Amino acid sequence: MNITINTGILQKHNISLGEFLLMLIGYFDIDFTSCHDSIIKKLLAEPDVFKETNIVLPNNSKDLVAQILLESNEKAIQSNIDFESLAAKLMTIYPSGNKPGTTYKWRGTVKVIAQKLRALVVLYDFNFTPKEAITSVKEYISAFNPPYENMLLLKSFILNTKKSFNENTKEVSSLFMTYIENNRD
Repeated sequence: MNITINTGILQKHNISLGEFLLMLIGYFDIDFTSCHDSIIKKLLAEPDVFKETNIVLPNNSKDLVAQILLESNEKAIQSNIDFESLAAKLMTIYPSGNKPGTTYKWRGTVKVIAQKLRALVVLYDFNFTPKEAITSVKEYISAFNPPYENMLLLKSFILNTKKSFNENTKEVSSLFMTYIENNRD
């Protein structure tokens, strides 16, 4: 089952996202209390000490929500890309170990790399083939010599997001997209 919620439609009906999510719980006859207790028991959330019925999500749970939303998105599904498999292939092309002078792994993890690839498709409407992805990574690495000091980590090469100075906006860059677009020209 896929559930798509358009916040513009909610505004049209003067319903907030939170209100609609609660209505959805009632619509599917979900026991709110048992779900609330279950996610706390699974350590996916903690009870809010200020409001008894609220929860607080740790960062790993927020990441899980983001992952589920991206994996469930129709654009990601229709791309027919096995993002985890592609991530593993891209990781084998990158150097192993840590970037010199840091504790950061050059390759990252399959989960993080797959999520960044999926985000390009879903959030930025950037479609690519696995062959284009592999070619772009190989070309990028070939532009550097070991020990690759000035090269970006694989995750940052694919998609780099930084909070801007005022913290309200994000700066997004992707050399991965640039390499693929340049090869298409």
